Amino acid sequence: MTEMNPDALVTIVGGGVHGVHLAVRLLQADLIAPSELRIVDPSGLLKSFRQKCRQCGMVEFRSPFVHHVATDPFSLRDFARARGREDELRSTTVGAERPTASLFFDHAEWVCDRHNLESIHIDARATAIRDNRGAVEIETTQGRISTRWCLLAIGHGRSFTDPEWATELVSTQPVTHVWDPTFDPDSIGETSSVGIVGGGITATQLATTLAQMPGRDVVLFARSPFRVETLEASTDWMHFSGVTEKLHAHPPASRAREELVAEARNDGAMPPYVFRRLRRSLEQGQIKLERSEIAVATEAGGTVVITCRDGSAYCLDKLVCATGFGSPYDGELFRHLRRDSGLQTGYHGAPVLDDDTLRWMRQDGTPSQIVVSGVAAQQVLGPFARNVIGARRAGELVVGFLESEFDVEKRGARL
Repeated sequence: MTEMNPDALVTIVGGGVHGVHLAVRLLQADLIAPSELRIVDPSGLLKSFRQKCRQCGMVEFRSPFVHHVATDPFSLRDFARARGREDELRSTTVGAERPTASLFFDHAEWVCDRHNLESIHIDARATAIRDNRGAVEIETTQGRISTRWCLLAIGHGRSFTDPEWATELVSTQPVTHVWDPTFDPDSIGETSSVGIVGGGITATQLATTLAQMPGRDVVLFARSPFRVETLEASTDWMHFSGVTEKLHAHPPASRAREELVAEARNDGAMPPYVFRRLRRSLEQGQIKLERSEIAVATEAGGTVVITCRDGSAYCLDKLVCATGFGSPYDGELFRHLRRDSGLQTGYHGAPVLDDDTLRWMRQDGTPSQIVVSGVAAQQVLGPFARNVIGARRAGELVVGFLESEFDVEKRGARL
């Protein structure tokens, strides 16, 4: 394979919110020149995240306007005010106002343009990563990259959870998952009958969005009572101190850490504004609520026939599972790193990370030059690791330790 940019100082794998924010942090701190930085992503900068927002019908963010990809916390608010878009900052009962998805992405594109991030983006998919002590070798669909530091900023990838009955289908044409890259809500016919499986924010947002078409029949299969929570976890976890010290008191990549994070997250819950939207749709008859669990699904001539445990049955043109992600440590790159490297892993394949730098630890106890950000760093950063604020905290840690590393290198070069 050809060698691409063998002298890259930092290569970021992943062009989502975490990857973009890490790049902005590094450039803003003047730690490296743009020519020394690369972002590898096959979908383009922020495009995968934008697609997910569109797939689930998310029109406004749950988090406040200070959570975005720029470094200045008030950058998005100032961006909105300068363009007369203050009405796209939605009120909330807790904390600052929340931006619409449109405002968030317009601001993010503006930040990317200011730093000319497209010029350092490589349109490729990373297929393998090797820690070679002095450098990290990244195999991609466009060649090999040799880099001093690799910042792994990827999400769940294609690791999502399907119900057991869905895995038993012979033909899955009318059945899909909301996070499947091929799912397009705009392709659903105006008079189609659609089923949504799930009772959390994703299922609810998708159901209420699809129900806006008057001729469309929407059924929400939610077996458990609805939970309403303003945020994904307690605001205590947003400060990355105090409560995270309790997390760090347990061994890295341990079952105890994983369970503490899972307990802290309000998975399956929805914020009040989404619940109000759902309640209106139910009251107006736009959505039918089915509380019984699906027992069997059978494909029949391009439709799917659903039989529930209470005996009720439905014939649907489309059935969309909004049943959550799978393990954050089960993506293709993480499986490769566990199998073909000398890096430490723990419970359920979680990476063993240094709590102060997010560097992945080697089997011999030394820190590698691979840094992990995003959901896979949740055993260090807590339940908000996957969120925008998690990207901002990761950026602080990465810039902090790289400043020290580069300073040491400069002093050594002068000796």
